[in-house]
This record gives sequence, C-alpha cells and structure tokens, in this order.
Amino acid sequence: MRTKAEKRHNDWKKAIRKKKIINAYGYELYDNLHEYSKNKIHCSCPMCSAKTKNKKRYAAYCPAHNWSPSDQRKIDEMEDQILDNE
Repeated sequence: MRTKAEKRHNDWKKAIRKKKIINAYGYELYDNLHEYSKNKIHCSCPMCSAKTKNKKRYAAYCPAHNWSPSDQRKIDEMEDQILDNE
C-alpha cells in the first residue's frame, strides 16, 4: 500500500503533465492545480491515441497491429531466435 506522501507526489506529477498538455493547446483550463489532478485530460494526437489492435467490425483499412517500439523489438528478437533454431 502506498503512503499518503507517495500518492500526493503522484497526483502532483499527473496534474503537472495534464497542465502541460492543456498549455500546449494555448489556453488555461483551470487556475488551481488540484482541479487538473481530479479530471480526465488527455492528448488526442496520433501518438497518444494510437491503439495496438485497431481492427473493429466495420473499420476502414488500416494496419491490424500497431505495436509499440518495445513490443516490436521483442517480436523481432523472438522471430530471430526461431530462425536461428531452424
């Protein structure tokens, strides 16, 4: 279980991040930092909104898997190991 100090620190970090996202769009949403930590604020840029498996029932053409770079490296390493064993 986390201590109150650790939770307070994490809340502060997340509030600062959310405030930076809002400031990047050029306006101030709240005047109090506490309000940022209690509300959902996220970026809608392609990097933040990309999904790993984005095929839905009626989706337009797009790649089936959009792996993160770390996942892609792991997949490549596993494929190399399979090819080396053969």
